Amino acid sequence: MFYNRDKEIEFLKKIKNAPGKRFVVIYGRRRVGKTRLVKEVFKDEAVYFFVEVKRSETLLGEFSRKIARGVFSNWYDFFTELFEKARVVIFDEFQNFYKVDRSILYSLQHAWDEVKSPVKLIVLGSYVGLMKRIFVDEKMPLFGRKDYMLNLRPFSVKDSVYILKTFGYSTREALQIYAMVGGIPQYLFLFKQKKSLKELIHNAFTSNFAPLKDEAKNILILEFGSEHRSYFSILEAIGAKSLGLSEISDFTGLEPSKISKYLEELENEYQIISSDFPLLTGKKRKRYRINDHYYNFYFHLIYRLKDLVEYSPEKSAQVLYKNFSSYMGLAFENICHEYIAQNHEIIGFVPVEVGKSWGKALGKDESFDIDVVAYDDENVLLGECKWTEKRAGIETFTKLLERKNYLKIGKRKEKFLIISKSGFTEDLLSLKHDDLVLLTLEDMF
Repeated sequence: MFYNRDKEIEFLKKIKNAPGKRFVVIYGRRRVGKTRLVKEVFKDEAVYFFVEVKRSETLLGEFSRKIARGVFSNWYDFFTELFEKARVVIFDEFQNFYKVDRSILYSLQHAWDEVKSPVKLIVLGSYVGLMKRIFVDEKMPLFGRKDYMLNLRPFSVKDSVYILKTFGYSTREALQIYAMVGGIPQYLFLFKQKKSLKELIHNAFTSNFAPLKDEAKNILILEFGSEHRSYFSILEAIGAKSLGLSEISDFTGLEPSKISKYLEELENEYQIISSDFPLLTGKKRKRYRINDHYYNFYFHLIYRLKDLVEYSPEKSAQVLYKNFSSYMGLAFENICHEYIAQNHEIIGFVPVEVGKSWGKALGKDESFDIDVVAYDDENVLLGECKWTEKRAGIETFTKLLERKNYLKIGKRKEKFLIISKSGFTEDLLSLKHDDLVLLTLEDMF
């Protein structure tokens, strides 16, 4: 069954039927469903090529035989003939052309500039940093040639939970799986056969043939190249937490000046981490977090236990299961941020930003932390996210009322939100407050 992607399908169908030639770039992390998407739209109409990293002459020979009886003597002639013959052309893992021979991109540029036929060229890429460099860098030959550049993102938390519930999981179980793998379609379908959480962890992450045991490592080594160890150290430091520069430096032993370069690349080029500021405090002290649930889970637990995972898969699964509750508490906060951003109708306004806030409490020798802060020019929402076996009580709301005084809210209308896995106490449920929203997991999904 093909889930979701309605907007993307509609967009690509318009491209398919548009007059004249079109050049479309679709990028996104591995397993997000790029190939599945274009095959759903173009089916057998497209000439499809998968670009492997091998000798340029070998690759040209293989591609030539797909459209002609002989082998073209150069890439320019191949591209020219291809664009004249085909209605739709798809190159999968397009960024590998850059690794094979950068001159191939110049040949493609010249052929594309000259072609007059209404061919539709669709290129797919999994390595975000390199794909952006190829098409956005002014010094690259294909700069300015694309008509559209689409970042195919994972499924939303709501869609992911819906899919997992069709497999027989409860909302709680579905969120636990989402916290481990996020909305990556291929990962979600690994859990199609319903099992206990401990069995799922063993089958997917620690067994000898676990599909996700080395997936993150393999993907990111290809992304980062020879410097992958430094990047891995930083990602291990962050894990499922939110850390500042000095804390990352202390964990890794790397100088802050060197870490800054890696952090900038992880955020802007690879889009694996995000930097957050404490909202509505006026402070500019950054914290960094991993914005992909699978990488979060991997670096918070799997990577740190890599030796045990190899030595004793069953024992490592037990350790992961034992530590899962604490990980889930951290992950649930990010899930709540996603949910609010994607379902803003529950808070009654479209937020400019959704995040959290922290800092020193004014006039007190203590720190404060607010799980959810969302705002626009007229409204502000403060929220708490509770993934515990204990029901949230009135003290949770009292804490929000106190901590609002640490923020620069101005004249914005104040709203409050408490999301609780285990529900709410009677005193909180009986509280009459027009601007307080209480949500259980079942209310959300």
